[in-house]
Formats: sequence, C-alpha cells, structure tokens
Amino acid sequence: MSLKPGSGPAAPLRVLLVATILVAGCGGPAETTGPAGGPAVAPAAAMTGKALVDRHCVRCHLAPDPADLAKEYWPYALHYMGNYVGMKGDEFADFRTEDFPPELEPAKDYTKRYFLYGSDGYFRDFYPFRQHIPAVPEMSREDFQKIREYYVANARPWKEMELQEPKAPLAKLFRPVVPKLDLEPDALVLSTLVDPVRQRLYVGRTVIDDWVGGGERREGFDQWDDVAVLDLATGKRLATQQVTSDPIEMALTATGIRLVTHGHFPLSRVGIAAITDWEFEGGKARPRMLVNGKQRLVQHHTVDMNGDGLADIVANAFGDGVAADAQAILAIWYQTPEYARRWPAAAAEIPPGAMPGLREKVIAEDSGLISSAIADFNGDGRPDIAAVIAQGRQELILLINNGDETFTRHVLDRHTPSWGGNSLNAADFDGDGDPDLVVLNGDNVAGNHIGKVVPAPRPQHGIRVYRNDGDLKFQQQFYYRMHGAIRSVVRDFDGDGDPDIAAIALFPQWSEDEPETFVYLENKGGFRFEPRSIAREFFSVWCSIEAADVNGDGRTDIVLGLGNFPELVPPDWITAHKAMQGRGGKAPSVIYLLNQG
Repeated sequence: MSLKPGSGPAAPLRVLLVATILVAGCGGPAETTGPAGGPAVAPAAAMTGKALVDRHCVRCHLAPDPADLAKEYWPYALHYMGNYVGMKGDEFADFRTEDFPPELEPAKDYTKRYFLYGSDGYFRDFYPFRQHIPAVPEMSREDFQKIREYYVANARPWKEMELQEPKAPLAKLFRPVVPKLDLEPDALVLSTLVDPVRQRLYVGRTVIDDWVGGGERREGFDQWDDVAVLDLATGKRLATQQVTSDPIEMALTATGIRLVTHGHFPLSRVGIAAITDWEFEGGKARPRMLVNGKQRLVQHHTVDMNGDGLADIVANAFGDGVAADAQAILAIWYQTPEYARRWPAAAAEIPPGAMPGLREKVIAEDSGLISSAIADFNGDGRPDIAAVIAQGRQELILLINNGDETFTRHVLDRHTPSWGGNSLNAADFDGDGDPDLVVLNGDNVAGNHIGKVVPAPRPQHGIRVYRNDGDLKFQQQFYYRMHGAIRSVVRDFDGDGDPDIAAIALFPQWSEDEPETFVYLENKGGFRFEPRSIAREFFSVWCSIEAADVNGDGRTDIVLGLGNFPELVPPDWITAHKAMQGRGGKAPSVIYLLNQG
C-alpha cells in the first residue's frame, strides 16, 4: 500500500498508503492511424464525448467509466486529466485555479501543484507531473467540454454512491482491549511487529515527514519517524529509535527486525528508501543497511528465489509518476556466499545500492508497484510473485519463476484508474492445494468528507478473493464492499482448518455515524465469507494490521495501529465524530483483538 498522495492511494501500503493519480495521467502524443497504418481516425468535430475518451484517455490505462466516480466529482477529475492533453485550465467557467503559495511549495519539483475551486463550494488540490504535460493542446476546448458532458450525464450523484454495508454482527471470536503501553495516543502507526521469542512489540510511527497539507514542508518533521520498542508483557518502553523516513513495514529476523523505510514524497533527487536490519540488545541499537537509495519502498519478503539455499530479498517500490521516470521497481536482491561473511560488520548506512553480498536484479518497473505476495502459483516447486500495480494502470499481475532468475509475466486482471489497488495476500482458501489471492482496493486520498474537499465515494472499493483454477487462471469468487480498504491479514483465526481474512480501511465513509474501518471475514467454505465487526466503543481509523499471538495463549490475535493521517482524516474526528463521543478526546495508537477461540 502506498499511503501518500502520488499513489494510486495509501498505502500503507497504496501502506501505506496511500495515497494519487485520480482518474488519468499520461502524456505523450495521441496515436492516430491513416491509410498506411489502419483505419483513419474520425475528425474530432464529428466525435462524441465517448469517442473522444477512447481516443485521448487510453494511453496508459483503461478508459474510465462514468460509474467510477460521482457526478459532482467528475468535473474536478477532468480538470486534472486536462493537464495531460495540454488544456490550460480555464476551459470550465465554474472553476478557478490558484497556484500553491510559496510557503506550501518552497521548492519547485517535478509536479505542477494547484488548488481547484468550484462554484459548488468544494475544492481539490492536484499534482500533475510536469514532464507529461504537452505544451500545445491536443484537443479543442469544445471537445474537452464534450468529454465533461459525457461523464456528468452518465454518472450518479455522490449520495447514491457512498452508502456502506450495514454493520456486521459483532465478532464473538475477538475481544477488543486497549493494552497498557508506554505509547503516546493519536499517532499514525504505519507498522507493528510482535516478537514472541524476545517478548517485544515494535511500533513504527510517522507523521509523513515530507508531505502535510498538500506539500507543505515543516521543520523538524523528520524527527517524528521512529520505531518504539516495548516489552510485550508490561508495555514498558525499552527503546525509541529514530529512522530516516516512514517505517512502513517490519519483519522478524534471527537477531531483531528487518525494517523497510518508505522514503520521501515528493521524490528526492536521490532516493532514501532503505531496507535495514536492526538489533536492540543491551540498551543499544545496531543497524545494518542492506539496500539504500530507492524511491518509496513499500513491502519486502525474504525468500530463496533461485533455489540455491540462500534467502534472498524481494521488494517493491511505488515510485512517483506515470512512466519510466517514476523509479518504481519490483526487484530481487540475491544473496551470494559473500553475504554471510559481510553481514556481521555491515555498515549502518551505505551509498545508494546494496551491501556487498547482495546482487540486485530488477524484474519489473511499472509505476505504482504497491503490493506483492509470494507463493508457488503454478505448482512447479518454485516461488512466484503476484503484484498489484496502482498508478493510472490498475493491474493484478503474476510473475512466474522460470528457474533461471527470469520471470514470465501474466496479467490476471485490470481495471480503470479509480480502482485504487492497495494490497494483496496469497492463501489456499478452498483447500485444493493451489494458492488463491485476496486483493484490496480502496485508495481514496481525502475523498470522503474531509473539510471542503469534494466528496469522491468509490463503491467499487473493497475486498476480492480470486480462486486459482490452475493453468494460471484466476476467477473472482467473492467480493465485499469496503470503502477505503487498504490492508489485510490472512490466518486460520477460528482453528477450523481454513484461512480467514481480517481487513482495515484508512479511507472510510466519514459521513456515516460509524464508518466501517475493520471487518473480520470468517471462511465458511466454498468461497463464502461471513463478515463480523467490533464494538463501537473501539472504533478508530486504522493504518496497520498484524496477526500475532500477543498474550502467549497459542491463539492468533490481531494488532491494529491507528491511522491518524494528517490532512487525510477529518481534523476533528477524534473529538467531534459521532463514533468517538464519550471517548475522552484521545484515540489509542494500538489496540489488540484477543482471540477467544
């Protein structure tokens, strides 16, 4: 999940986050054909709004459907789209634009930042990429207005699109508790990690150091990125470690944790996203940096990908942009025999690249690589990679391991830009021996009643389970609508032998009395899942979710990390929202859902 604007989201993931190419986003000249290259394109004057969309809006993604966005939101989205066909921004009489003031954008970067104000009293802030904005308009004002008329005429009002599912019955399997932790409330928790052996809880916190309020840089924000280390039994804080950027993902190692730090948004000239091994022993933290210099890393896995008996690192980086300039990657850092000798004395920080003993191979460079999962999807004994792409193009892809450090790419599913892919997991849901996929889409940065930002409900968001039918064929078998879904965990929580799903939403429907931000989907067999909820007094908006045994009883619990994301939640949600009444004006940064099974 990327979790910042520029993502296509959230993530934390999408993770985190999150967060955005809203409906389009590509430059370059439109392709046309003539007598030598195929059927001639109809003159623009004779084309309908739909035909113009099919001509201009399909260069890097599927043509958006009017049903994707609300009638009230389409004019805003189209104004943004207009940048990529060379529109000057004054084509719609009911809008006015303002450049970002210098205090919000002290240094120009690769984006063109502006506020868009509508006569309906709403506004949006937009960030088109300068290098993809044509110098000369590629269509007339009249044709651009035809496109607007087509979308507005065929879309639904936002009030018809924002209804969430009725609240599910309470989950009897889980008992929510607020643990006594030496941890400040009201945080933005990008990641948590339970270490049952060392009896520790690691909590990765941030304020998204380079992005607040549409690009504002505030002095000292980099000091807020840290990992808090707590004693699992007592909640006492054992250490607090500052890190260079958002601590977006963690995994256990033999000596401590492996931490992914996300990097900067907007992108820095040289990336600062990194993967680092940390030890916290004897009151002193010891880092060993494995990878550095990437742009917006999101997720990693430690798996032997080439069958040499050595664990490799697979990671995906979201980047920022709509083409090769995005610096997005899905890469494998193959471990060599030198690694074991080099690792004990590895440096705390390395130049851009990988530490000696790791050999990098990039296997995909699609902008918006927001999530990945590893499993043997075709049953040949080798680990393959599934991935979600979520920047303009919205694709679910499978990279089949050929056994020689090459991969064959298959597109399993594709959707229009507002799909907002955020994360995926692999698990065998039907017990047939083939790993299936659960995919969450829900990237909707500032789209749900955040101040005077125009509402942009997206009822196509939610949780989808795809059955692996073999022969690289996947079929959607289950869908649960969940506005703003970003992350999930998959475990056999109820002990009946099949995997269940627990998921969270960072961008829920804030207009609801109790926005849905958590759901437990109990696997009932046959790709049927029953939704369950938690009590209203434990409502919060969540950014991270982890499955772990927090109390040592042998049952898998759930750890939820707060999603108090600056500017992307209502500013007074903790004190004023209906679901927070009687809560004392504070939201715990971490809660547990204790498994009672």
